Amino acid sequence: MNDKTFSIGAIAVLFAFIALGIASLGIGGRTELDTFLRRTRGDRLDIPLTPAQASYTLEARRDGKTVPMSIADVKGRVIFLNFWGTFCPPCIEELPSLLAMARAHEDQGLVVLAVSYDDSWEAIDAFFKDFTSDSIPSNFLVVRDPERTADRDLKSAFGTKKIPESYLLRDGMTVARYVNARDWLDPSFVGVLTALQKR
Repeated sequence: MNDKTFSIGAIAVLFAFIALGIASLGIGGRTELDTFLRRTRGDRLDIPLTPAQASYTLEARRDGKTVPMSIADVKGRVIFLNFWGTFCPPCIEELPSLLAMARAHEDQGLVVLAVSYDDSWEAIDAFFKDFTSDSIPSNFLVVRDPERTADRDLKSAFGTKKIPESYLLRDGMTVARYVNARDWLDPSFVGVLTALQKR
């Protein structure tokens, strides 16, 4: 072996150690969040919210009155944005785990923004009439999209074609997307939330 061959081999070994070190730090390699997203079949997006998404006017209810609200109103917290409707069986199927997940992460600052595509608040109110105040945590916000016309509503702004579909938002970024109903108490999804809250 000549000196030139030895030098090339030594450089290759050095680069391998550097790459291994970078990967172990999660820089340029798979992070804890990536690992949990893969386990839950979530799509990693990491794209900034557009002004249209952030400032889109939704309807919230306070003291029986309809008031405007937007994603931009929820600052400095992880937001779980869920598109749903009372007419959607998979949406209803995932609701118990969604409520339980919201309750379990209430102290960590998670906000669940449940955007309904029902035609009226009467349908939403009728659906929730048998729920007690204890069963709906304070960080679970039911809102309604007043513009349910395709290509003009909030779900279209996110590229959503059908419901349920959910997004994780943090610091003005759309971090991840989940298509279809899920068990939101799955330990791997809890890992996603924990990793995201550490960022």
